Amino acid sequence: MALFERRRRPALPPDVRAVVPLDPGEQVLAWARDETTDAHVVATTYHLALVDAEGRLLWRRPWHEAESGTWQGESSRLTVTWVDRGVPARWHLTEPSLLQQALRERLQASVVLADEFRTAGRRTVRVVIRQDLASGALLEQTIPGKGADLDDPQVAREAAQRMARLRSEVGL
Repeated sequence: MALFERRRRPALPPDVRAVVPLDPGEQVLAWARDETTDAHVVATTYHLALVDAEGRLLWRRPWHEAESGTWQGESSRLTVTWVDRGVPARWHLTEPSLLQQALRERLQASVVLADEFRTAGRRTVRVVIRQDLASGALLEQTIPGKGADLDDPQVAREAAQRMARLRSEVGL
């Protein structure tokens, strides 16, 4: 008998695993159950998915659509924000999980190059070349910070110049 027994995390429930589609070469990396809704958050090599308490796939989004993830340890709250500025996903996770680590790693893996600048109004804008982890395709994203106006000609010009530089650096 070992002095230290490793506590095994239970496997993803089969009924949840059954509704999360996996592309060729894709595998489940981590998962967690939301204490509030009993939904399951599933991180795969190419996607982040949410399966509700009834076992229905609510959504499955590629990693390049996620902008950031924030873990608040004191409240056990994980929040994911999206590039399209859709409603952030929030989960209450109290059981030990590798989900936060998988989230951080997959987000970082999808970013090829990034640059950020401040507008005249002190708002931030990020230009990013991301990779679709499933296909390998490179994608361009211009992400305005709160209050930044991409329709402002000066902001649009600066973003275009910075994106052109990133494109050049990756050979696009």
